[in-house]
Amino acid sequence: MINEYLANVRESVNQQFLNIIKSDSQVSKAMLHTVLAPSKCIRAGIVRAAAELEGTLNKESINSLEVAVEAMHSYSLIHDDLPAMDDDDMRRGQPSNHIAYGEATAILAGDALHSLAYEIVANDTHLSVEHKVNIIKLLSDACGFNGMILGQQLDLESEGSDTGDINKIHALKTGKLISASLAMPITNSQLRMKLRTVGEDIGLAFQIMDDVLEVTASTTALGKDSKSDVKNNKLTYVSVYGLETAVKNAEKLIEQSKNKIIDLDGNLNSKSLLEICDFIISRDN
Repeated sequence: MINEYLANVRESVNQQFLNIIKSDSQVSKAMLHTVLAPSKCIRAGIVRAAAELEGTLNKESINSLEVAVEAMHSYSLIHDDLPAMDDDDMRRGQPSNHIAYGEATAILAGDALHSLAYEIVANDTHLSVEHKVNIIKLLSDACGFNGMILGQQLDLESEGSDTGDINKIHALKTGKLISASLAMPITNSQLRMKLRTVGEDIGLAFQIMDDVLEVTASTTALGKDSKSDVKNNKLTYVSVYGLETAVKNAEKLIEQSKNKIIDLDGNLNSKSLLEICDFIISRDN
């Protein structure tokens, strides 16, 4: 069921990207190269599930937030793959953006997707001004110099070392955007704060499982070079804690998250969100 749910999210997101990015310029083609590539669309799925949880946003606004968060995520992937960063040649089963379009165009495509995320939120005519400001704050906090950017910097600094704080790196580099995805659709401030905390645990669990799959799954399954973190001497949850402990910790974080979601107001529709939590642990790529 959850695979079908995420497939529907992905189809919707892809169509919206095609509606938005219509230019035939090289940078537009590079943007579409990444956003239309096969993906799980977990962050967009979390946006939709969170919107269902509260049930206040209309379909158009939910779609806007799904695309905004995937645009932001895709920007981070393009820049993460660059030779100056992780230097990965494959992403989502195809050549990385800089391999397909060159480093300069890839950088510009990433920059364009970053700004597009905010543009989509700003242009939504159904969201209140207050809600838009909250969403922009969430995205800025998640992806700015105290969020994803800092996480990337710490990740780079930890290469070849076993002394970095892997929990902090994962929380910043991956967890904060997933946390923002969960909070963005929520209009109730108290519920939004609770879900941000839940999202941090879900985000950390997601990245731990990415580290696990990096050593257990094939290149074909992952859509990128398996064991690239090992080759690049990256600090990972598995390298620090071992495979068995990594899996157990991810499972514990997801169980904690599910319990917190269940403990929320019983009138909330949490079905899809709980299923996504289970998917994060059971997925094979």
